[in-house]
Amino acid sequence: MRCLLALCLLAADPAWGGAWPRPPGEVFLSLRFDRDQPAQGEASNSVSIYGEYGLSARWTLIGQFSNSTQPWTPSRAAIGLNFALSAPDATNRWAVGFGVSTPPDVMGAMMEARGEVSLHWGRGFESRWGGGWATATFRALYGMDTARPITDVSALVGLRPREGWMVMLSAGRYEDDEGTYIKATPSLGYELRPKLWLVPHVMHEFTDDRSTGVGVSVWWSF
Repeated sequence: MRCLLALCLLAADPAWGGAWPRPPGEVFLSLRFDRDQPAQGEASNSVSIYGEYGLSARWTLIGQFSNSTQPWTPSRAAIGLNFALSAPDATNRWAVGFGVSTPPDVMGAMMEARGEVSLHWGRGFESRWGGGWATATFRALYGMDTARPITDVSALVGLRPREGWMVMLSAGRYEDDEGTYIKATPSLGYELRPKLWLVPHVMHEFTDDRSTGVGVSVWWSF
């Protein structure tokens, strides 16, 4: 069950930097809230704060803090770097990422610290419904508290049908020692003002407890 928070947090927000680097000196922040209702059991709430900072034309610094009311899902803080492999004008964008994450308490940090490597792909496109983009990410996480690497594969397709609006559909597959979890998340974005977006979403898990959730994110870049 510990993996459910990770699926929720990554389903609609930009996954760990992605294939496009953040422009040098630019900051991106996302504040997200989710409420998850399993088919059996009590509902839970989770919140996360995610941020990116463009260090250079190819390097992006990333940080995240997450928390949940689920007792088996502890708070977790993460920091990492993404490096863009592709040229700025490439049709297909590629990037690699490196990071570490821990619970905020000392004992948890010693026993549950994890290292992460990731590979990101992205591509923009034009369609009859407007401009769009597609992304895919593979992440592997390593730690002393897991018998084998945790794997996380996600993909997203987005469209901007008109100015100030975007629609997205993401899917993720997360596997750890406790099982495999698959979740789909459609979302809708509305630009409140330049560079400030409100992004509500719904989620449904197709494995384990078949939970359904709703949530909202606020994206801000400056």
